[in-house]
Amino acid sequence: MNTATIRSRSVGAHDRLDAHFFTSPGVAALEQVTVLQAAGVVMARVGDIARVWAPPRFARAYAAPAEEGIEYLRPYDVFEYLPVATERLSLLRNEDLERLQPTPGTLLQTCSGRNLGPCTYTDDYLAQFTLSHDMIRIEVDDVDLRMYLLAFLKTPTGQALLRRGKSGSVIDHLTVADVAGVMVPLVAPHSRLRVTELMASGVQAVADGRERLSKLLAMQEERLPVPTRTRPPREGWTVRRGDVLGRMDAAFYDPCVAAAREQLRASSGIRCGDLAVAHLPLRYKRYYVGQEHGRPVLSGRQLLQFEPVNLRWVSDRSFRDPADYEISEGMTVFGAVGRSEGRQGTVALVTADRHGWLASNDVMRLRPRPGVRPGALWLALAARQSRMQINALSFGSVIDHMNPWDVESILVPQIEESAAEEAEAAWRAFSDGAVRIAEAVRVLESVLKS
Repeated sequence: MNTATIRSRSVGAHDRLDAHFFTSPGVAALEQVTVLQAAGVVMARVGDIARVWAPPRFARAYAAPAEEGIEYLRPYDVFEYLPVATERLSLLRNEDLERLQPTPGTLLQTCSGRNLGPCTYTDDYLAQFTLSHDMIRIEVDDVDLRMYLLAFLKTPTGQALLRRGKSGSVIDHLTVADVAGVMVPLVAPHSRLRVTELMASGVQAVADGRERLSKLLAMQEERLPVPTRTRPPREGWTVRRGDVLGRMDAAFYDPCVAAAREQLRASSGIRCGDLAVAHLPLRYKRYYVGQEHGRPVLSGRQLLQFEPVNLRWVSDRSFRDPADYEISEGMTVFGAVGRSEGRQGTVALVTADRHGWLASNDVMRLRPRPGVRPGALWLALAARQSRMQINALSFGSVIDHMNPWDVESILVPQIEESAAEEAEAAWRAFSDGAVRIAEAVRVLESVLKS
């Protein structure tokens, strides 16, 4: 049962008394903020302390393969550990692309879609990409106030206030005015300082992790450049009858994938199965519950996000043996079900903050064999040659799937000890950052409700 305590003046202000209205998250959050204001807490609207704006809508002209362009991220790409652009915008056929690149320090607020509400921070890595009008920009000059505002917008109270203004008959939307009008309680200085310090250190840790991983992957690609196509895919390719190994799909025999495999073989590549044991659990009947009654369960897309968007909790009664669906620190995981041209096969390393969480049956688990460093396994599978082979394994008439034993059969590069150590340090930075950001949000929410 949902209950809420309201003031008599709120009943008069809204001219209604139905419980459904006053127990809705947005109205309850507004009532909570109003009580804080009545108690003497200083209030400010987002638009009073920040510049809130969004670029105008535009018709995207994507760059052709050989055309000069700039990398473009979709709104939810920005929440990933290491966002990777799948598309580029043409520099020649789009005007004023600079306005689409957020400057470092800008807060990015999602304003359209089913999971509307999450926000994030623009670090140096994110600032190299272009983003669409579906991300509202929030610019705050004062660094401490910027971090405090970011923490507030991430709290359940801030999220409820944001969503209170959403509109749209089919797709939810927020406007610049909706975001600018959100009331922000400026709590006591000592509480604000604690929140600011935690958020600043968390944001910096995530930025450090991104910088380390991007440099590490760039070095790996420089040492092992990806094979290029000698002819466009539309011209097709020929396969000898003797080389057809139980499959008739063209992608499995892609010459570019074969070249990547030969490249790894020539550079002393090894079987993935020599590094790890792959496992993909069976489907299960999902019983979703509230946070206090279950365990977090990650989808293939969420495991790539340092702050999972729309995270859900599931009851252990969903499984015959819950342990089969647990992920543990040191595992390498990736989405094994989904479009092979999308994020299928993009790997993440399970960090300490997610040890014991659950993951769906769509997530491939790879547990390092004894003596294999987790960082070495992750980096070996993060190589683009490994990803190409993984995607080529996909089968299915509608939804792409793959088998764990096939994943164990691919060739992967051997990783030096120093590179494995650096990969692990980068993922620890992500873990530390996520923990500190979550703590900043928890501390602020507890102050708001005290």
